[in-house]
Amino acid sequence: MGVFSAPSDAAVELSCPGARRREMTAVGERSVIHRLAGSVTAAIVAALLGATGAFAFPAGIATTSFPVPASGCNFCHGGGLTPTVTLECTDCGGAPPAVDPLSTHEFKVTVFEIGLQDHAGFNASSVLGTLATGGGFSSVTHTVTGTGGRTEITHAAPKPSSGGITEFSFLWTAPNTNTTATLVVWGNAVNDNSSSAGDAAANVTLDVQVGDVPTPTNTPTPTPTPEVGCPASVDAACIGGFAKGMLSVQSAAGKEKLIAKLLKGPGLAQTDLGNPLVFGGTAYALCLYSGAGTLAGSVIVDRAAASCGTADCWKPIGRAPDDPQGPGSGYKYKDSGLGADGVRKLLYKGGDSAKLILVGRGASLPGGIPAALQSTASVTVQLRSSDAACLSVDLLDIRNQDASFFKAK
Repeated sequence: MGVFSAPSDAAVELSCPGARRREMTAVGERSVIHRLAGSVTAAIVAALLGATGAFAFPAGIATTSFPVPASGCNFCHGGGLTPTVTLECTDCGGAPPAVDPLSTHEFKVTVFEIGLQDHAGFNASSVLGTLATGGGFSSVTHTVTGTGGRTEITHAAPKPSSGGITEFSFLWTAPNTNTTATLVVWGNAVNDNSSSAGDAAANVTLDVQVGDVPTPTNTPTPTPTPEVGCPASVDAACIGGFAKGMLSVQSAAGKEKLIAKLLKGPGLAQTDLGNPLVFGGTAYALCLYSGAGTLAGSVIVDRAAASCGTADCWKPIGRAPDDPQGPGSGYKYKDSGLGADGVRKLLYKGGDSAKLILVGRGASLPGGIPAALQSTASVTVQLRSSDAACLSVDLLDIRNQDASFFKAK
């Protein structure tokens, strides 16, 4: 993301993509355009490297300038830990927030510090309504012209954290129609080391109901698509290094049960597996592959910030990752109602020897897994997360395999 500053090292910190093109000659600019032509059109790259020269976007970056919109700030920044980013309306009321047409409201963006990433930048945009600077945390912010000529809000310099968080604010005026408007924010946690290395960003959206809620129809609401799933074959990029593991799956009617364990793993932090404690946070998928590398079955847990009965489904082990005193060691999930593919328990604990345990039971468990593994000589167990790491272990010791019961260590 771009920053406002004089041409100095600090000015380049959030200057996406200028941070990677400092002191670039005209020949170098043409070379960069040539190298990126396969994935980003030469016209876009030329615009990025045009009048602003070596210090691209010194006054902030708009979504128009994202070379790959889906990647946002992460197209240029990388190597850091993905931060937790929240977006809230401070004066809308309701959950989800609801406002009157043409009314103006304040929104707050919070980027939680992760270790050395103690500065932050942001971008706020919306297809509907009008954005403006303002609010209690509007210092170091200003407007830019974004996609479709719409006004967006961004930082004007890397903003340091205070008490472990960096806060921004902006104003939004609702459109003059009854509708649902979506506000989109990117938050970039950076280490202020005069480069784009050691940084990472995350985006968050917030739906705001404008005017009266439309009368519901009898059209069935489609099931939301999970934010995470399993690829058709083993992901070789997942984190391994687990010394032990176990998979036990029973599919006989009335005896359905699944236990998966990844034990004595490498040193991992709480945030290496994302954050399922916040709305819109991390979702998980347990992916099981035969020795041939083909998918034999999967289990999805997409319940970030959800309630299981009268309690939260997810709880931190120790402190939450955004706690001012520092993060805890992991997360634990418990659902006696088995609402997510029959999963009753999911525990992730980092530290010097990471471990993961998933337990499911009942008819809601996906069927057919033992049959799919009936003739395999090994099995790979992977836990994928929607916005963080993927963990993996290979199990070679097959203890039992038939059409209804499979077990390996």
